[in-house]
Amino acid sequence: MVTFIRMPAISARLREPLAAALRGEKIDWPQPLSDDEIDALVEHGVAPLVYAAAGVPQLRDVAMSAAVAEPLRLRELRAVLDGLAARGVRPLILKGSALAYSMYAAGELRPRMDCDLLIEGAEMEIVAEVFAALGYEAAINSGDELGIRQRSFSRTDEFDVSHNFDVHVAIANTAVFASVLRYDELLSRAVAVPRIGEHALRLSNADALLHACIHRVAHHHNSDRLIWLCDIHLLRRSLTRDELRDFWQLAADRRVVAVCRRAFELEASWFGSAGDAAEQWLTREQLEADEPSRAFLDRGRTYGELLVTNLAALSWSGRLKRLRQLAFPPRQFMYAQFGGGSPAALPLLYAYRGLRGVARLFRKLA
Repeated sequence: MVTFIRMPAISARLREPLAAALRGEKIDWPQPLSDDEIDALVEHGVAPLVYAAAGVPQLRDVAMSAAVAEPLRLRELRAVLDGLAARGVRPLILKGSALAYSMYAAGELRPRMDCDLLIEGAEMEIVAEVFAALGYEAAINSGDELGIRQRSFSRTDEFDVSHNFDVHVAIANTAVFASVLRYDELLSRAVAVPRIGEHALRLSNADALLHACIHRVAHHHNSDRLIWLCDIHLLRRSLTRDELRDFWQLAADRRVVAVCRRAFELEASWFGSAGDAAEQWLTREQLEADEPSRAFLDRGRTYGELLVTNLAALSWSGRLKRLRQLAFPPRQFMYAQFGGGSPAALPLLYAYRGLRGVARLFRKLA
């Protein structure tokens, strides 16, 4: 599912000092901040980074809360990885949790709501058993196997800290992006993360960069959330010229060049990066190739248009399967969505959900 995250605007007076803070420069910060400015920094996920760079008093509570919770989140991640390793599962840590301990000076500088893991699809039942043994509850699944390629698990610890894991069987939920990077190839290039633990593996820097470019578009429709651009900046500058060449060739091979170019443009607007644009590495034919993934860059698209694009990426049997599952999710999911109900009311619930879903198809994502 694609959900556009509308980010609050950064005020004009904060743009330059914020850009400097994101580059890790020690700076004098404009004060005091308005409530809207504080909210914007928090929503963009950069408040701890700004506090580390400028010591803004109004961001102290946010930064301290992140610092206090981080050891508990790390303890939980290690326990999950140990439990999975004991059952022979080798998950790859994705996005925020992986980057927090490989690209950032401290884990708490990279805010995140959950931890994302990528596994081989056939291992999901084993994974569910491990999470259950650790006291986690599994979220009720909608049954949309070709649109939601993940399961979610959560628990609250003895300190009232919530721990949430999304376990993926594909790099993205959307069909257009789901096979851009596959578990087996990613595992062959995976990198250890000793700051997390002995069983911790993450994507290589080039793979992580491609995934970061894809994620903000595949799942969040070209959102300009700053922490995601920070990830892209740190990964981008970590690559050698040979790795950048390989990155762009892989992007061309997997038909996501336009998606990556857009991510680089946004990142450069904040960090001033230059010198490794796609034009240096790809032919005109590669740059102008037809890419279905380009549709996700257009915020004027409707949910219906993107559904058609995703259905086109599936086989005919896959299209029919997805439409059937969208129309008739499991009854447990329906009861959870609508706060319970009797079996007699189930047809009405399906009808109501169907009408609501049809209306949604005509809404624009942004």
